[in-house]
Amino acid sequence: MPFATDEDIKRAHDILLKGKKPFDKARVKIIKEDSSCYVQASPGSGKTTALLAKLVILANRMPLPEGKGVCVLTHTNVAIDEIKAKLGQKADVLFRYPNFFGTIQTFLHKYVTSAALHYFYGSQIAYVDNDMANAVLLKKYGKLVFGNKLKNLIFARIASKTHDIDDNEIDAWGGIDTLVTANVIKKKGPKSTKYKFIIGRYDLKRIPRNVGTLIQLKKRHIIESLENGIILSSKVDWLNNQVIIDQRSIGIATEAGSEFLKLKEEMFAEGILSYDDAYDLAFRYIREKGLDFSSFSDKRFQYLFIDEVQDCNHQQVELINNLFSDNKVVVQRFGDYCQAIFDGDGTNVIENDKLKSDKVLYIHDSNRFGEKIAIPLRSLCIEDNRLLKGNEEIYSVKPIIITYENPQSVLPKYVELLKSISIPETDNLSVLEIANKERQEDSLHRINVKACGWVGRKGANDSKRYIESYFPQFERKKARTRIEGDYFNDFLLKSPNGTVKDYATAIIQGILKFLDLCEVKNGNRRYTKTSLLDFLTINDAETKEDFLSSVMKWVMHVVNSNSDEDICVIKEVIYQYMTEILLPLFEKEVTESANSFFLGFHEDNYNTLTERQGNIYHGNGIDIEVATVHAVKGETHASTLYLETFYDGQHESERLSAQFKGAAYAGKNKKDLMNLKVVYVGMSRPRYLLCAAIQKDRFERMDCSELREIWDVVEA
Repeated sequence: MPFATDEDIKRAHDILLKGKKPFDKARVKIIKEDSSCYVQASPGSGKTTALLAKLVILANRMPLPEGKGVCVLTHTNVAIDEIKAKLGQKADVLFRYPNFFGTIQTFLHKYVTSAALHYFYGSQIAYVDNDMANAVLLKKYGKLVFGNKLKNLIFARIASKTHDIDDNEIDAWGGIDTLVTANVIKKKGPKSTKYKFIIGRYDLKRIPRNVGTLIQLKKRHIIESLENGIILSSKVDWLNNQVIIDQRSIGIATEAGSEFLKLKEEMFAEGILSYDDAYDLAFRYIREKGLDFSSFSDKRFQYLFIDEVQDCNHQQVELINNLFSDNKVVVQRFGDYCQAIFDGDGTNVIENDKLKSDKVLYIHDSNRFGEKIAIPLRSLCIEDNRLLKGNEEIYSVKPIIITYENPQSVLPKYVELLKSISIPETDNLSVLEIANKERQEDSLHRINVKACGWVGRKGANDSKRYIESYFPQFERKKARTRIEGDYFNDFLLKSPNGTVKDYATAIIQGILKFLDLCEVKNGNRRYTKTSLLDFLTINDAETKEDFLSSVMKWVMHVVNSNSDEDICVIKEVIYQYMTEILLPLFEKEVTESANSFFLGFHEDNYNTLTERQGNIYHGNGIDIEVATVHAVKGETHASTLYLETFYDGQHESERLSAQFKGAAYAGKNKKDLMNLKVVYVGMSRPRYLLCAAIQKDRFERMDCSELREIWDVVEA
């Protein structure tokens, strides 16, 4: 029996896509599917809409037989808020027992980690936060006395590493012979002419005191810079009764191992965990108690839906497999394993075969881009992607390769192309005009023309191109906006470059300041966003979800506001929430200073919030955001410029030359597959124009008629 009737699907469509064309056969098949499966969807295919349709249908059937519910796991609260926004009141029933609707992390904490912490240490979760956990661990480690076995071990590990010393230092400190005699330096190897700095005991009798002081300062700096990193990267391997320190294991019962275990268990007794700790304790609990959580999930849930399943890391994969069984719960996974990339430069990409299913349903067509952009994506993919179809209603232009000798000429050339390329089907508007028009129509006015590459790191040169080669100001980590203000109004200001996340962060910071003025403290400190959310989770997970949902509603009201009166209405709603919901949780009341902060405003249009917008190339009439591919994953752009970069010995044009020419990849080389995933994500962002930057000499080695059938070529 199918999951839904044609009438069910029509009703769901009218709620989600009223006025738009009906679901096609592929999407109807997915919506009707009532068994475990993997939905493999092309970029921009609208797979989440198919999932939403299933949820609308389920919402109308609640309660399900035997009182069971539905579990929906996502990766971010943004995804949850998007679903709430699209379903409206229909979503309310999905957020009540026996259903669970939230992030994988929240599910882990609520159902497993909290039980594990209570079972092993008799404590409750106070914080699950890397920054907090790291700070507490370093503080506890810093209190260990000199000569402690753990400190001795870490010192020995530091001493065993190679520490550089340059020739200028050697000369300034008395020369090679003097420093070798004093056991300050030694050769890097029997045949080497280079020397390394030694971490150990020195014989400084023949060295002037001021030089000895410099040597000791260098030693101390090296130890301090490495020691914290080693202790923070260490972990307990509960399965093998080991402690992993500096990527090497020692017995958990050794003196150093037991010292580290003691530090971690003190934290656990205080309810303080890192994200990895939360997973490690959960798996330890399941293993040592011999728990079969699949029997729990079978009784509670009839369906499990996982959105963007390709973004699951190995811990999340293991957790889901431990908690749910395809034989007992209908498990439907929505994602695109061709886009399975994670944070960083891509070194931690993993295969998610364990989350795939025997039954795979495909969505081969994209709603995002037209046929001309689909053509290169058919071969620049980890598998033969010849069934990928572009949207016939999107008028994409033929992709362009920009060749260059000077990489800094690429962005100006890109701006020139944006201005000069017009699309006849849009009244001959240029791509630039279309992009600016769509940005203006976007309520948040987000930048929609971007340049992205795989590797952004420093150290670029003529033979190794990174993002900074094209845009020297590039910073790998986006500068955080400093959010502070004299009055609550300051936290509600709209910004021309603001995103939903920026507005949400600002409102939460305003609420945190209001709470602080009401003498609501986290110990003797002001609450942070993380610690407030942790407090709300401990109080009641639904309270946290309600808070985040409310913040998103306020954000959208701010975005759509057109007058001071609109802002006043929003403020009244927020004030009511803070005084009637939040303050009673802390058993506090509004203070005079808090009211002054909330009611006050600046005479000069109160423009006090400052925002630092980094990584923006300002062309004539256009802003282009420069980012890593990982930072733009999931976005849709009017146009995207892909910047080839150097990774592990090669650039994309060297590693994937055949795929640029239209040949499907059939190999199994892990570096090639990793690179193809990154390229596929980056090049599948644009609607109208895709460009790729390739150095001229490398392009000439791959140039051929097959390539030029797919790409136009221009020189910067």
